[in-house]
Amino acid sequence: MNSSSSGRMHSAYKRFIGAVNKTEGFILIASVLTMALNNVSNVIGRVVFNKSLFFTEELNSVLIILITFAGTSYAARHASHIRMTALFDALPITYKKILATFIAFVTSAFIFSLSYLSLEYITWIAPKGKILPAMQIPVFLTYIWIPVSLFLTGLEYFTAGINNLLNKEMYLASQIKGEGYDDVQDL
Repeated sequence: MNSSSSGRMHSAYKRFIGAVNKTEGFILIASVLTMALNNVSNVIGRVVFNKSLFFTEELNSVLIILITFAGTSYAARHASHIRMTALFDALPITYKKILATFIAFVTSAFIFSLSYLSLEYITWIAPKGKILPAMQIPVFLTYIWIPVSLFLTGLEYFTAGINNLLNKEMYLASQIKGEGYDDVQDL
């Protein structure tokens, strides 16, 4: 592969990740605001009118799933996920990069496996025809975001690992460089 096709691939990847970032950011903001509005409306309905919204619990459950898994992908892309750095911080930079690369690939493999298993679960539950009682939505549709988000999370870790193999700098995420996780706080 020559440098111009490599550059085009990198540019296409950056555009793709930019679109994913914007989409996930919108989903996260809209979901949190919807959940807040849903809860406030339910409380007002209960206190003022003595009537609860019948779909509140189900909607919140769906939104929690969406926020959790969209948030996982978003956090990994911004290197703001939970990390255990006691050992990592004590290592010289060379070993930090080796460990970061190893962690990225192992995490990527684990997350891709979870993505596959979640897709298997959805294909197992879909034919059963279960629906949410209040909202009348097929249950499997509420889980659709899980394999997608896990795949994007796995892709993020895999890309960070590849970047660590191909570049002199250490990558904490596909587009975030740094010598340690303290560098992420400045972003």
